[in-house]
Amino acid sequence: MRVRKNNKMSNNTIQNNMMNVSFKPEGQLKEMGVTYSEKAQLGRPVNPNSKRQQRLATAPGRKTGRPINPNSKRQQRLAELAAKAALNGGKVKRGRPVNPSSKRQQAIAAAVEAAKQAEAAK
Repeated sequence: MRVRKNNKMSNNTIQNNMMNVSFKPEGQLKEMGVTYSEKAQLGRPVNPNSKRQQRLATAPGRKTGRPINPNSKRQQRLAELAAKAALNGGKVKRGRPVNPSSKRQQAIAAAVEAAKQAEAAK
């Protein structure tokens, strides 16, 4: 015979849950100029009165996390790709270039031309 456990919440848990329920960030965040989205509220709620949130609100251009080293190989490669894209109208061609005089490319071009003529004949 199974014995059921009594799953009552402790007073502390109930109090914490009630704190989450009573917290309405829309008004407090709106005062700080932060947009609130119902869809993306995952995890614990943000306290707009915390020192960290006030610091982030006063410096909107400041990014957190690891700073970017412009002399790293990756950043140099990204800069080269951006320059190449600017020359090509926003696209970067990757891979081996096509040789239009190869037998394979000539056969593909002939097949495309034959398909166009068959389409026009209809």
